[in-house]
Amino acid sequence: MGTELKNIIMVDDNLQFRSSLKTYLESRLGCNVFAEASNSIDFLSLPNIASADVILMDIVMDEMDGFEATKRALWKYPYLKIIAITMHTEKIYLIKLIETGFKGCVFKTDIFKQMAVAIKTVMGGKMYIPDNISLDQKN
Repeated sequence: MGTELKNIIMVDDNLQFRSSLKTYLESRLGCNVFAEASNSIDFLSLPNIASADVILMDIVMDEMDGFEATKRALWKYPYLKIIAITMHTEKIYLIKLIETGFKGCVFKTDIFKQMAVAIKTVMGGKMYIPDNISLDQKN
């Protein structure tokens, strides 16, 4: 994935998922997960958000969803590269992700297949959209 270390923040309310993803990111992709948050409120209070190369943001969380957290983070730090981590594959979610300011999207079901390409693409200044996004317009 490149020789330079990627500094990652993970935001997801599922501790087991975060733990598995952190292990994968650090051992397989050579990333440095330097901060984690179990919800959007904790994420927005992190002192080092601006240091992240990439932020991996769950969409569905209690109290404040990933859309609102991303809007707030981008208002303060407009250069952030935030990738949505979601189970929702409908096109309507993709449109909302783009409008919110996410730089990419990875489905939880394909996370270990898509994450390396997603991070590389987003770090390269391009948007990463999975090939298998549904064209279905349903919510």
